[in-house]
Amino acid sequence: MVAQSAVSPTPTVVVSVPASDSVPAEVHETAARLDVSQYLPQVIDLTREIYGGFARVWVSVDPEFADDTHIVFDAPVACSIEEALDKDREWGQRLMKIIPRSPRVYLVSTDFQP
Repeated sequence: MVAQSAVSPTPTVVVSVPASDSVPAEVHETAARLDVSQYLPQVIDLTREIYGGFARVWVSVDPEFADDTHIVFDAPVACSIEEALDKDREWGQRLMKIIPRSPRVYLVSTDFQP
């Protein structure tokens, strides 16, 4: 016979964490304001295809230059430096095909994890 412990299990703690690959309303609003919202779904798909997803997407605004606003995808990469550079190069080249006039609004920021 196995004795059962009278100690109750540790209570479950639920922490709200934003889902990976989620796009905040601020990003959608900024894309619309910069007239690049029509490209956002394609850029999301491109980022998922090349990097396997992204940890977050956010808006970067340079306080010194009003027109220096970017939508940045934080993408983790777990590969060699050479492979990470290849991914970055491919993302940039394919982005230029998605956005014909090539505004430098969308950027990827790689979080290198060897």
